[in-house]
Amino acid sequence: MADFKVTELDPNTDFDNLTYWDVVIIGAGPGGLAASLTTAHRGLTTLVVEAKSEPGGQPQFLYADKKIVDIPGFPDGITGHELSERTFRQAVDALVQFRFNEELTEILDTEETGNDERLKKVVTSHGEYLCRKVILACGLLHYPRRLPVLDALNYKKVHYKVPRINDYHDDHVLIVGGGDSALDAAVMALQRNARVDVIVREETPIGKADSVGRIRELGGTIRTGIEVKSADLQEGHIQTCLTDDTQLSSELAIVQIGFLSAKETFERLAIRLNDDGSIAIDPYFETSRPGIFAVGDVHGDIKLVTVAWAEGIQAAIYAFKEITSPYWLNEKRLRDHKLVMIGEKITRAATAG
Repeated sequence: MADFKVTELDPNTDFDNLTYWDVVIIGAGPGGLAASLTTAHRGLTTLVVEAKSEPGGQPQFLYADKKIVDIPGFPDGITGHELSERTFRQAVDALVQFRFNEELTEILDTEETGNDERLKKVVTSHGEYLCRKVILACGLLHYPRRLPVLDALNYKKVHYKVPRINDYHDDHVLIVGGGDSALDAAVMALQRNARVDVIVREETPIGKADSVGRIRELGGTIRTGIEVKSADLQEGHIQTCLTDDTQLSSELAIVQIGFLSAKETFERLAIRLNDDGSIAIDPYFETSRPGIFAVGDVHGDIKLVTVAWAEGIQAAIYAFKEITSPYWLNEKRLRDHKLVMIGEKITRAATAG
């Protein structure tokens, strides 16, 4: 779909005193940042609301120091931190505005209007924002699952994201989890001179087999079919007892046991969900509530940075078209529906013949 109406925002815009925003985007991960760049580059005032304290989403949160090698244009790979920093800088340069440490609460329909269009009100934990369109890009995976036995220590060296440490100085690192995130954390720590024990509840790690082999090659220990039974602090060390009564002492622990679903948040939005709790969308990335779009992990089966980018861009253009060409999307839906009906008639006629 060609899109030739590209303008730039006025750098003198008083964003703090806008009556309403053209677009509010929930989530500053890859999909949200790509969407924000697209709307801002088309002259739409754009606000991104992020629950965490920094942008980047999963690449920043899970893979800050790991090189991502499947993104076109980076033959040597790029770390999650660098990728997030570059995309965020692009968005800031495009005059996208950000609010961090604000979690989405609800999205309300209002009687207020802007440019003859009824506005929505995005309500967060710290504010309210009127807008014309909303793009949900907050991901299915909101917050890391906590491990109560370690969380109860309330200790700064129990991490739920991989800490950005250049050298572990022969520290003993306890890693809990058997998925790719946990195995990647183990490889990174081993490459930085750590001694590593990986605790896996399942009998076989569910992460990549080559990561398992790499951990063992680097001298790490993988303990399967086992869990952390108890833990306490002794002289700056985390003392853990496993369910087979093995005792371990570590300087720090990294817990990677999955994430809590955002399904409850989605249910509050009164939008239709799929059976797995993800958001149901139409071919234009619009949800069951008109004017609310959804991109990335909130609905998709393919969870890749490049896919989130592409979906964020597409949804942003559909939102732009709705704003600049009223009824455009409904007319396109009607035309597509007619084409489907014609196709069905041809198929039935051919079958009958």
